[in-house]
Amino acid sequence: MGIVPPDDIRRRIRLTRGMLERDILAYLGDTVWEYLVLRHQYQQVVRSPFTESQEVRTIRQGRAAVMLHRSGILSGREREVLLEGAQKVWLQKVRWNFEGIRQVGINMYCCALGLRTLLGYAYMDAASSDKDLTRIITEIGLLQKPGIEDQMLSEITAGVFDPSLRPPGDYFLALAPLGHAALRLYVSRYLCERPLVASEFIYRVKLALRQDELDAASIAFLRDSATAEEARLMQGAREKGDSYAFAFECLLGHLALKLPYRLHQIVSEFGWAQPLEGT
Repeated sequence: MGIVPPDDIRRRIRLTRGMLERDILAYLGDTVWEYLVLRHQYQQVVRSPFTESQEVRTIRQGRAAVMLHRSGILSGREREVLLEGAQKVWLQKVRWNFEGIRQVGINMYCCALGLRTLLGYAYMDAASSDKDLTRIITEIGLLQKPGIEDQMLSEITAGVFDPSLRPPGDYFLALAPLGHAALRLYVSRYLCERPLVASEFIYRVKLALRQDELDAASIAFLRDSATAEEARLMQGAREKGDSYAFAFECLLGHLALKLPYRLHQIVSEFGWAQPLEGT
């Protein structure tokens, strides 16, 4: 599936439905959704239908929640989490996200929050596993074969669009958002061990991901820990004058795709994860 951290080193939390607020699970689940969408998008040229506007994203999540509820693939506990996440959630959100709720409607918005809560639960709770998470996101369609949309477009255009002509190399503008989402997962995982109210949780995640923080971290990493290959990738990302933070996120995105345990090792150096045994 390619989610980070890998399941065997994620250190899942028991009883997340009681330990964490519903909004925290929903925030975490939305990050899982974003990471998987960006990971899939990087592996193809054609724009994924999951990467459109926030309105379309919420509608797709809401429809996926309804489909899952009707499909019968969810366990009894997963259905409970889905329903709990959707129950009257709009009442808490309407003051600061009125326009977002108005665009998609109350029912669709609540369903979307239910799905996010379910994804957060499947990602983090000790009673679940990546096997369960894979089952859910496969049913949604987030685990399509890499390049499937490219292949479909090639068939539709009778070969006019040829996905094999994609130039090799790293695509930094696509890697950086993926790396940012991966780091959000790590920071969120760390903060889940220190239960906070949802507003403070999200605020602290955003503080940790500020550009000046990432700039300082990336400069220290380049100086002290980066391998020659990692340094080359980061320097390549900065060729057009982009920030060190951008280059660092590109590296994290690259490692999330290729070397997730190396990604974990790097993040652990900054205190956001437990070091791997023997390192």
